[in-house]
Amino acid sequence: MENLEITPKWVGSWSVSPVDFNKAPLYLNNQTLRARIKLSIGGTKIRLKFSNRFGHQPIFLSGVSVALSKKDSDIAEGTNRVVTFNGEPAIMIMPNQEVVLSDEVDIKTVDLGSISISLFFSGKTKISTAFLGSSQCFTSVEGDYTDSSIFPIAKEADNQPALPLLTGVDVLNGEEYSSVVTFGDSITAMDWPGYLAERLVKAGKKIGVLRQAIGGNKVLNDSPESLQYGTAGIQRFRKDVVHQTGAKYIVVLHGVNDIIHSCGPHPISKSVKAEEIINGLHKYIQWAHESNMKILGATIMPFGGYAGNTSLEEEKRQAVNHWIRTSGKFDGVIDFDAATQNPEKKNELLPDYDSGDHLHPSKQGAKAMSDFIDLDIF
Repeated sequence: MENLEITPKWVGSWSVSPVDFNKAPLYLNNQTLRARIKLSIGGTKIRLKFSNRFGHQPIFLSGVSVALSKKDSDIAEGTNRVVTFNGEPAIMIMPNQEVVLSDEVDIKTVDLGSISISLFFSGKTKISTAFLGSSQCFTSVEGDYTDSSIFPIAKEADNQPALPLLTGVDVLNGEEYSSVVTFGDSITAMDWPGYLAERLVKAGKKIGVLRQAIGGNKVLNDSPESLQYGTAGIQRFRKDVVHQTGAKYIVVLHGVNDIIHSCGPHPISKSVKAEEIINGLHKYIQWAHESNMKILGATIMPFGGYAGNTSLEEEKRQAVNHWIRTSGKFDGVIDFDAATQNPEKKNELLPDYDSGDHLHPSKQGAKAMSDFIDLDIF
């Protein structure tokens, strides 16, 4: 049999968008944090990405390790590997440093498999760049447990802290692999990209799924820092999307918070017009095409019944969705509105697809979103 040489290629398998935690920084002191992360695709090696985007002081990362996960904080025996940076086991991450890339790590991972990444902070450390909800996180008692299968958890820790500094995991694979970046707000930070990753693996598509989504995030405006909703999409798109390793595709589901955050008795954002949201989405398209990436626009899902929502907000949603469907500006359209709406009340989510707040989909709704996507668009 002919021995075909495979050209190795790094591809993103997992990612998050860092958020400003200056109003509520994380503190670790001679402690280890262990995060359990589910990959979308596996590979023969991995490398890690870190960021101190919002930090105002250097962060000394004293030790890092990666292992295959078992359950919760447990790791598979014999799989733990030390992570180095230019050959060194520790690194100083400077203030506002956007990307720090580790050396490659010789550990084989599988599609949809989980890894555990341990970070040791030897001194008292204040961290202002993190992400909440991306993984299971566990904080140790005092000590370096990066090389330990036993992970003694601090009693005072809630064991669901924000994940500091870590923003991505790349895997080494063949040149036929690529990834799709899902960009948006809390709906995309939840479940549908995970279901999409499962569908792609089942279909034999060699495509990783990255999740650059922040709860409460908007296209046009930042939110109050205390809410940790992230900087506006038009400020973070190029940082969070076009530089992702091996990314060829983008799915954008964004704009609902631009509409609803200005309504109700206690608005947290100024009102914007549908045309302004459309202009913001048009910038995404421009930047994607400048980077030779295929960008797919997803329609904004129904939110009838959400607190403070009126006919004015629904008119904006319909106007943005009409443009997404008919303008021809996106390389393709994913009609999540049609996939999740109640056919009897089209401004509302189907009851089974409603998590209960009339805005966020249930797990069943998220699966319906994924199932609605024609995989041939990738």
